[in-house]
Amino acid sequence: MLRIFQKWQRDFYTIWFGQVISLITSSIVQYAVIWELTVRTKSAAVLSFASLVGFLPMALFSPFIGGVVDRFDRKKIMIFSDTAIAMVAAVLVLSGLNGEISVSMIMAALFLRAVGSAFHQPCLQAVTPLLVPAEQLTKCNGYTYSFQSLSLILSPAIAAALFPVLPLYWLISLDILGAIAGIVPLLFVKIPKLTQVESQSFSVMREAKEGIRVLCQNRGLLYLMLIGSLFSLAYIPVSSLYPLLCMEWFGGTTTHAGIIETLFSVGTLLGGFLLGVWGGTKNKMYTMVPALAVIGGALVCIGILPANGFILFVALSFITGLAAPFFSSVMMSLIQSKIETNYLGRVLGITTSIMSLACPIGLGLSGLFADRVGVNLWVSISGGVTLLCVALCRLVKSVWSVDDVG
Repeated sequence: MLRIFQKWQRDFYTIWFGQVISLITSSIVQYAVIWELTVRTKSAAVLSFASLVGFLPMALFSPFIGGVVDRFDRKKIMIFSDTAIAMVAAVLVLSGLNGEISVSMIMAALFLRAVGSAFHQPCLQAVTPLLVPAEQLTKCNGYTYSFQSLSLILSPAIAAALFPVLPLYWLISLDILGAIAGIVPLLFVKIPKLTQVESQSFSVMREAKEGIRVLCQNRGLLYLMLIGSLFSLAYIPVSSLYPLLCMEWFGGTTTHAGIIETLFSVGTLLGGFLLGVWGGTKNKMYTMVPALAVIGGALVCIGILPANGFILFVALSFITGLAAPFFSSVMMSLIQSKIETNYLGRVLGITTSIMSLACPIGLGLSGLFADRVGVNLWVSISGGVTLLCVALCRLVKSVWSVDDVG
């Protein structure tokens, strides 16, 4: 038993060693590209369009990509995705060596990178329960949340150091190194193949419908996913308002805004690590719902802080980050444990699409109303919506009992 335990652990961390490097290099490239567009165009419309082309593939294609993830070799899909992203980077590097990379080429590259990520992410999520024992899923998802947080802390600092001294095409070449780092560990890990239970030939539309059918069969999970989307709609835009809150309400500078971002990321890093060590409660709802309550309460408190309450703002931002993995990572573990592995890619595709589409809606509402009602009040409203999600989790019987263990 000990030998088997060590094998799955070794396989999991081997894959994620490469993924951490790939995440960091990919984030550095993303920051560098956005900064290049900012310096070159000084256009909010260009930056908005860049964000859109980088976001749309995940939101629009995920329901259809899920069928590919379930029907074909997940290891090969991840390798192909990383290879495709590296090829896009290579084209940009060659273009940069022969002259300036055009804005239109950068936009096309952002779109193609996002398509590659839309294939890679659900594969990685769907592979995890094939490698990791069910009782260890929450711990491993906690650690992966920490890995992702680490990349969010390191990548902007590294990008800020490299951007002024290196041409864009050399920074983009980091995508090639990141792809290699992601692919090589996969070559040394044997990922169990799925036993196909479906006799019908592959059809993108039919596979997407099958994902919806499987998700709808588990009403508690479906409603929880919709509640999670409502939470995303309220929560995701708040971080974009923190710099404005720092400077306009608390009278701070970009340094103060940086402190908030850093402490929030450190909170997510620590929270993911603690979840990895602890593993959460046996009934995952008993971990998720209190975490959601902490986030909602913290946001309400941030919105009502006085102008001299910056220190409390820092503390509450850290607490919010600390609590985030106890909801997001545990929810991923719940999906991975409740959905049969043969259908997991399709269900993850549906949930990713719905929750991703909630983000731009939230950002749009934030842009429309935050200035009108005041940033402080809007943050408190976001906290109130989050607390509404807590109430829905507790009051909707199928959601509260979705992980009943008897």
